Amino acid sequence: MKLLTISERLGMVNYRNQGKSQATPHIKVNTDICNSTCQHKCTTMVCPANCYTLDEMNKVHFQFEDCIECGTCMFACDQGAVKWSYPDPENGRGVNWNFG
Repeated sequence: MKLLTISERLGMVNYRNQGKSQATPHIKVNTDICNSTCQHKCTTMVCPANCYTLDEMNKVHFQFEDCIECGTCMFACDQGAVKWSYPDPENGRGVNWNFG
């Protein structure tokens, strides 16, 4: 069995009861806070799915589509820019985990 790279594994993330194109964000990030008051921009360094990126102007950008709902950014951000709202479990939404 071939070992997959992290990028290949993240490409396999899928959402329960919705395709990637219909995925609704469970996380909202106020990048204005990231780009104005945050000096360390740590979410760009700690997110294992690389959902937070820096551009050439050192500005933070966020996209949720590859998020694996690990919660690292929620704990790393000390500026209040990250807000989570988990999907309603009755609707069966969120990341589809293979092993639990």
